[in-house]
Amino acid sequence: MLHGRGNHSFKEPPLKEGDVITGGSYSQAVPGTEICAGVKTLTITGGNFVNCKPQPSWDIRGGNWAQIERCSHNHPNIGLKKCRVDCRHRSRVKVVREVDEAEVRRRRRAGLDVSGITSSRIQDRDGVFVIRHTEEEYQYTDKVQ
Repeated sequence: MLHGRGNHSFKEPPLKEGDVITGGSYSQAVPGTEICAGVKTLTITGGNFVNCKPQPSWDIRGGNWAQIERCSHNHPNIGLKKCRVDCRHRSRVKVVREVDEAEVRRRRRAGLDVSGITSSRIQDRDGVFVIRHTEEEYQYTDKVQ
C-alpha cells in the first residue's frame, strides 16, 4: 500500500509488510523509538520520522530522521516524562517577556501568583499613558541529538 500523507505521530503507525511511504508524519516523542518492529520490508522515500529508529531491512531513500530530545515544559501533552524545573533544556539566564493585560487579569481571577510580573506606567509616542507588564522567565528548548 502507498502512504503519502496523514498524521500518525506519537502512536504506532499502521504500516504493513511491503508498504511504500512517500510522506506523512510518523514522529515519536522520545529519540530512538522503534516503530513497526515486525515489519521487515518497507520502502521510505519521504515523510517525517523524527525520533524513529528504522529497522535495518527497510529501504530508506529519504525522509526526516532527526533525533530530538524534547522538553516536557514545551510539550506537556505528548507523553514525555516530566522534566525537573531546572532540567538541562532550561536557559542559563532569564529572558524578559511582555505579558498582556488579559493574561494578568486571568491569572488574578484564577488565584495564580502574579508577584513575578512587573507593571510600569509608560507614555507612548502620542502622549498616552499605558501600563506595560513584563515577566522574567527561563526558556526551555528541545535538544537536537
